[in-house]
Amino acid sequence: MYRFRQLILLGGDGAMLTLGLFAALAARYGRWPGDEFWLLLPTFTMLFGVAPVVAFIIGLYDLTRAKNSWSFFQKIILATAAWTALGIIYFYLRPPIYVRPGHAITPKTILLLTALFGFGAIALWRYLHNRFLSFVLWQQTVVFAGINPESLELISLIEREPGLGFVTGGVVNQTADSIVDLPTRSTLLELTQALSPKEINVIALSPSAAKEPLLLKELYNQLFRHIEIIDLTSFYEKITGRIPPFTFSESWFLANLREQEKKMYDRFRILVDYILAFFMGLVCACLFPFIALLIKLDSRGAIFFRQTRVGRNGRLFTIYKFRTMQSLTKEGSAELAGPRFASVNDARITRVGQFLRKTRLDELPQCFNILKGEMSLIGPRPERPEFVDKLTAEMPFYSLRHLLKPGLTGWAQIHRSYYGNIEENLFKLQYDLFYLKNRGFILDCVIILRTINTLLRFAGR
Repeated sequence: MYRFRQLILLGGDGAMLTLGLFAALAARYGRWPGDEFWLLLPTFTMLFGVAPVVAFIIGLYDLTRAKNSWSFFQKIILATAAWTALGIIYFYLRPPIYVRPGHAITPKTILLLTALFGFGAIALWRYLHNRFLSFVLWQQTVVFAGINPESLELISLIEREPGLGFVTGGVVNQTADSIVDLPTRSTLLELTQALSPKEINVIALSPSAAKEPLLLKELYNQLFRHIEIIDLTSFYEKITGRIPPFTFSESWFLANLREQEKKMYDRFRILVDYILAFFMGLVCACLFPFIALLIKLDSRGAIFFRQTRVGRNGRLFTIYKFRTMQSLTKEGSAELAGPRFASVNDARITRVGQFLRKTRLDELPQCFNILKGEMSLIGPRPERPEFVDKLTAEMPFYSLRHLLKPGLTGWAQIHRSYYGNIEENLFKLQYDLFYLKNRGFILDCVIILRTINTLLRFAGR
């Protein structure tokens, strides 16, 4: 349903932009558009195809934040400006458009009017969607069969973020104890009667409830009512983008981590990694003199920072970065009392280092790690051996993240920049395992686009 709703938004945005072009031509020529519309439509269709990418990067397709607020409409204004700038570049580079032999046009005014009318129509369409469609047509009622900490987490999340498209109807709990402020019954039949005439759309089945014979019989009967019955693990993944800890077991990983099926895609990714790392290297070479000068002027110490990290299959390698922290020891380290995680507003970070981290320019030298085959563009961030030993002692399944090459960016990083202690890193493991299980072309595109969003907002840390 989440992807379907995104497609609805995509289709609506495309229709609004097309309508915007029509309105722009009508305003420009003061009459009902004729041949001009059909002449310009193929050209503008190229630009309309760029608009969803711009909107996705800015965050307009994140349904959890699709609310009628000033910050949301600010994103639409930003998308309008970015799309217009790209349109100006596009028409500057492409050949002239000929209305008839010897008469060419450069649709500068039409471009600006299309941006005004098109994105204005998108703002109206998104307002109506957020106000009515999101909470009336697309919202599904979910019932939780069985209760555990993950169920409670999802109930709280659904309540906080109605943009997810779900509302919690109630809970089936064998003891009928009301753990949450929701209708709670011992059987599904009783809960259905209590919720009538509200229709149940989804039933999330916890592992403990799946062992109750009476409940299983009731669930079987729901198949004839076309109600979606989903195990809690899958529903949790769908809502949070993480693997729930209660699933962690040898049997679950053997059944779900189908690495053999992803070998072809992983080989394709190697080619993409090398191509993108090559261009990163060119950018790094061009910016190196300026970055090196700033680092030297700001603080004493080396330009580059080198540190041992754990890579694929547990192999150690040396990661390269531009130095962003103070050099406090003879070896150039910023650690006087042994290894510790970086933190938000870390006092060890220099003034230039703050800028390099916010723009992610400090990561540019890692193009050499990618070219050496030690890292990938996307994957779990590489950790230090000292931290890996501690984390593995706390969670033996932590080593599964080393089935992949570590990445320059990753699924865990686009959700949160810092994981500053053992507990938070074990939480990050849930994201890493989700990526390990679900990696593919679409998920990688999402990660890249959301990473671009971070870069453009200077939101790196």
